[in-house]
Amino acid sequence: MIVCRRYREVLRFVAASLAILTARAVFGQAPPVLNTVFPMGGQVGHSVDVTVSGSNLQGLRTLHCNVSGVRCERLEPSRFRLTIPGDTPPGLCDLWAVGDNGVSAPRMFVIGNRAEQLEAEPNEVVTAAMSVPLDVAINGRIDKAGDADHFRFAAQRGQRVVVECWAERIDSRLRAVLEIFDASGRRLAVNRGYFGIDPLIDFRVPADGSYVVKVQDLISSGSAEHYYRLDIDTGPRVAFSVPSVIQRGKPARVALYGWNLREG
Repeated sequence: MIVCRRYREVLRFVAASLAILTARAVFGQAPPVLNTVFPMGGQVGHSVDVTVSGSNLQGLRTLHCNVSGVRCERLEPSRFRLTIPGDTPPGLCDLWAVGDNGVSAPRMFVIGNRAEQLEAEPNEVVTAAMSVPLDVAINGRIDKAGDADHFRFAAQRGQRVVVECWAERIDSRLRAVLEIFDASGRRLAVNRGYFGIDPLIDFRVPADGSYVVKVQDLISSGSAEHYYRLDIDTGPRVAFSVPSVIQRGKPARVALYGWNLREG
C-alpha cells in the first residue's frame, strides 16, 4: 500500500508538471532544464547541500523528490539543502526543479547508506591522491579534458574491496574507466564497464598497504556534466537475485549473488 501511495503521488506530480509545461509552451516560455545536481547523492539520516545548474532556472523555488519524506530547503538561488529521513530505503530517486518557468525533467539522485565525501583537488596525479577511508561514497567530477582523479586508501591482505563508479546510471556524460595501483605504481586492475558502461573492480587485497584508485574518461573528455559517484566498499553488496520476482503473500526461497555476502 505504501508503494501504491508513492506511485499515485508521483503520477499526480507528473500530471501537474505536464499541465504547467503545456501552459508555458502555449505562452512561449521555455521550461526549465536541469543539467546537473552536485553532489549526486546523500546519506540516509543526514542532510546534504546540493548545487544545481541548467537553463531557464529563473525563480527556482524548490527541488521535488519522488521519495516521500525527503525535504528541501532553498539556501540560495541555485543551492538547496535536502534532508533524508533515517527510515528512507537506499536506492535511486528522481529530482525535479520547480520554478517560475515550470517544472524540469527529472535528474537521478542516489540515497546511500555509507558516509559521503566530496572530491578535493588537486588530485590529478598519483602523488597528490586524496586519502579516503574504506566504506565511503565519493562525489566527484572530471571537469576538463584530460583530467583524472586519484584516491588513496589503506587495506589489509585478504580484504575484498569493491570499487564501483556510478556515472551513466545517474545521467552523467562520463564514460568512466577505473584503475587500481599499488604503492609502487604498478597497475593491479582495470575495468571499463560492468553494469552497462559503469565500471566495477572486485579487488582482493594482496598485501597490507595503501592503494590508489584512478578515475578518468575513456576518451579523456571532461565537463561539469562528467560527474560520478565512487564507492570504495567492504560491506555486503548484492548484484542480483534468483528469482528476481516473487509473489506477494507467498513464501519463496531467494538466492542472492554479489560480494562480501555471508551465509544465511
